Amino acid sequence: MFDWLLILIGYLPFQIALNPGFGFDLASSRVFIILLFTAWLIRSLIKKTFKNYLNNFQSIGLVLFLILAGISTLGAENTIWGLRKVFFFLSIFPIFFLTISLVNHWLKVKKILLIWAGSSFLVILVGLSQFLAQFVFDLGRVYSFWAVNITPVFSGFNLGHLILSFSSWLIAVDGKNILRAFSVFSDSHMFAFYLGMTMPFILILVTILKKWLPAFCILYGLAFFSLLVTFTRGAYLGIIITSLVLSGLFWRYLNLKKTALLICLPLLVFIIPSTPFSDRFYSSFDLSDGSNVGRLEMWQGASQMSLDNLWQGVGLGNYSLTFDENIDYRNPMTAHNLYLDILSEIGVFALIVWLILIFGTILELFQRLRKEKSYTSEQKTILVGLIGSLIYFSVHSIFESAVYNPVILSLLLIILGLSVVTSKKKYLNSYEA
Repeated sequence: MFDWLLILIGYLPFQIALNPGFGFDLASSRVFIILLFTAWLIRSLIKKTFKNYLNNFQSIGLVLFLILAGISTLGAENTIWGLRKVFFFLSIFPIFFLTISLVNHWLKVKKILLIWAGSSFLVILVGLSQFLAQFVFDLGRVYSFWAVNITPVFSGFNLGHLILSFSSWLIAVDGKNILRAFSVFSDSHMFAFYLGMTMPFILILVTILKKWLPAFCILYGLAFFSLLVTFTRGAYLGIIITSLVLSGLFWRYLNLKKTALLICLPLLVFIIPSTPFSDRFYSSFDLSDGSNVGRLEMWQGASQMSLDNLWQGVGLGNYSLTFDENIDYRNPMTAHNLYLDILSEIGVFALIVWLILIFGTILELFQRLRKEKSYTSEQKTILVGLIGSLIYFSVHSIFESAVYNPVILSLLLIILGLSVVTSKKKYLNSYEA
């Protein structure tokens, strides 16, 4: 069944959207996860190989988070909206348990990272082709082609309509509209999340697979450039902090000082003045920028809502209803901050659980990296990659909420699953990589 998990991981970013009924879009990856989890569960029960997979704080945290999310819907203005979000989580969370049950060897960890990197190569090629096409063909033609022919396939007809109604595909650069790279994702923000969470793994493959060094170096360069042309400011800050953290870990715990310096080298693009990327990054700190003002107003509104509904929140999926009672279920209204979204919709206990889940995992990985003597240098490198990916997700989440994107949430749960099995010897049959 591990081979099916590999296929699922490779398929995740390219998952086709299903439309089972009017007003419904269903990511086919969710169906894949449920079917694979059901098959695994039945096999485990038949062969009596079912184990206790709740003996780690990540499993307990995910279950508790789901329970709190369900409880929050009881007092929500629209319970159905909340239950739809709960069912969304129920269809994605099993990939975490599949990961900790099927990954029982370091070689399997490496296979997952290789499949992930191979899949990302195709995603990046699509994104770069999409971005560069506007300089060869007319911008309007490229925009229309993607809107009519591609987006409905990967995002669904209903979500696709929402995306086009509130499109963030274009950005003004030197007074000229430019199409931002978003590849097969709904927008550039989700594409940037994918890239930022993937790049630490590409980097560690550069380090541990010496004979493929040029190929993975090129892939990392393409990924970095793709992230730049998303023109996503949260991603810029995320990759800067992630790169600095990775550089420090490579220097201190892997004794790879040249690699540590090279990791920071691409960050110079954000320092060099008068480039589209540095200008975009510096604008993050411009309080007169309309986008920044709007985001601060949303954070203030979400903070006040959270204070008024501190313990249980307004109910999962009900954030937008507190601002507009006539709004549809599919709408772009969020706090644009994952932590405020959780706090305002599910309450303070859910936020505490989430923070422990993510930052507790980072701390656990760091403790293993610092204290565990039985790890090889290759295995320590994998731990560093997991830390880097979680750091990126945490930083970028200050500016966006990506947990309702099935691809991003699935990848986050896979990272958490890999963090569990690589941090605890009892999950791995062998420490020989």
